[in-house]
Amino acid sequence: MTECPLDSIMLGDCLDLLRGIRDDSVDLIVSSPPYNIGKEYETRQQLAAYVEGQRIVLAECARVLKSTGSLFWQVGAFSQAGLLIPLDVRFFPILEDLGMFPRNRIVWLRQHGLHARHKFSARHETILWFTKGHDYKFFLDPVRVPQKYQNKKSWRGANKGELTCNPLGKNPGDIWIFGNVKHNHEEQTIHPAQFPEDMIARVILATTEQGDLVVDPYMGTGTVAVVARDYGRHYLGAEIDAQYHGVALRRIAGQPDANACFPNLKTLRDYAEATNTPASMYTFDVQVGREASDRSKARILPEEYHLAELQARLGEAESAFADRVRGMAASTLRPSDCCHDGRQAAARQSAVSRSPSGGRTGP
Repeated sequence: MTECPLDSIMLGDCLDLLRGIRDDSVDLIVSSPPYNIGKEYETRQQLAAYVEGQRIVLAECARVLKSTGSLFWQVGAFSQAGLLIPLDVRFFPILEDLGMFPRNRIVWLRQHGLHARHKFSARHETILWFTKGHDYKFFLDPVRVPQKYQNKKSWRGANKGELTCNPLGKNPGDIWIFGNVKHNHEEQTIHPAQFPEDMIARVILATTEQGDLVVDPYMGTGTVAVVARDYGRHYLGAEIDAQYHGVALRRIAGQPDANACFPNLKTLRDYAEATNTPASMYTFDVQVGREASDRSKARILPEEYHLAELQARLGEAESAFADRVRGMAASTLRPSDCCHDGRQAAARQSAVSRSPSGGRTGP
């Protein structure tokens, strides 16, 4: 197969891309393969055939990874005839059979989704992190998050008065709650299931260095390529859908088309800021409002805020259930009022004020 040039996105099948990449040449592969659940951009297959097809793709991924490289494979669940099969359960042994080593099973919480009637509603997806070898790259400092008690100090002993935590923050852990790229999200394109840029930034900053090569075999509308470029990494990708491929190229170009239109609001705002022009001069593909707004009017909320919000909502729901099964009247308070001693509400506000960069979750 023909080898693709660096910093390009192929229009075509991912296997054509991967088979054109040299052995042991890629630092990071991060992708979300089609879930095989009948979305508008998928063709439903029998589960066994789907898994076998993924086995072939993952074998190529393992071949092209460097010994220090990582693979992050984000998957959902296969649903059929009332059954729900987590796809990571099927992928885990495939990756182990390829000689790769599991490092984390990351849970990506989703606050919203379809409501089930005959089982509990699914509210998470997973990201499998496997490495090619044991001497893999991992950099914690660039992805640390604020401590629960920032600048906490020891109050006794030989270390009295000294910090008891890392001043750069803590390990973000394996439960992530980056907001869905859906309605009112400035990164939203025409793709129905795209990665949040901040989540991909965490993966790239934690496992690669500047100049490294990042590959997404299922590039979609180009999120991995955009983030890799923004942080000084090279990228390669493939996308079989011509419309999505075109959007990805427009995001990378960062320029308006002949109709002064952009693929999403974020690309529009970036261009408006760079050229010192008002955002209202342009439009974007999924625009609903009369005109695009400047970034100064955006509501930027970090991942910590969404986590605190989810904790408050779950706490309220579980308290209401406990009250009901004990024969007590269910609370009529709003979720935001059901925080014990106001601590969760304060945590949500603190998450916003402490975040140095925030998450792009609103227009």
